[in-house]
Amino acid sequence: MGPIHNNLEEGIFLSNSHSFQTPLGDIPVDQEASGWLESYSPLISVNDIPHLHEHSIEVLLPFVKYFFPNSSIVPILMGGQKKQHTRILADALHAAFEPIVEDTLLIVSFNLTVYPDNPAELETIEECMRLFREGKLRQLHTAFETGKITGCGGALVTALLQSTLLNGTRPYLASESLLSALGEQDKTVYYGAFSFV
Repeated sequence: MGPIHNNLEEGIFLSNSHSFQTPLGDIPVDQEASGWLESYSPLISVNDIPHLHEHSIEVLLPFVKYFFPNSSIVPILMGGQKKQHTRILADALHAAFEPIVEDTLLIVSFNLTVYPDNPAELETIEECMRLFREGKLRQLHTAFETGKITGCGGALVTALLQSTLLNGTRPYLASESLLSALGEQDKTVYYGAFSFV
């Protein structure tokens, strides 16, 4: 799952492509699982156009192909931060994947950004990490929903938390420190990895 960065598309978009290309080979799209999600709500649509120019899922696929070479994927993009879309996606994820959650890896592409003229945003990143690390998922969900913590993919994190598919799991922070990269307009983008086990 990944966010749409261009702010032009709003909604939840699946793909009708049969596969996605990576440098390590193609990854098939699970059309059956995509069908389950699409049938859940008219707010979830099949549309490859948003997928064509979006990188949030694309950058993860070589890792998926390398570590899970025989797997298939269900690429889901979300544009916008509407609570209605978040709730629908949460319910659809639960309905589609709860029966097979033990055999499913759910991945969200998400990042937090700090602009040079607003160093206070760094405190937001530290708060986000703290809530993840301490397993305070309800507080994290509220922080995303109220806008206290913002970032590309925050609505997707909220949807995953609301889906209850993570119930009974604990978050694990892969590294105590975040990697950072200088992006456009001198903003700094921070990267880390969390898993739930």
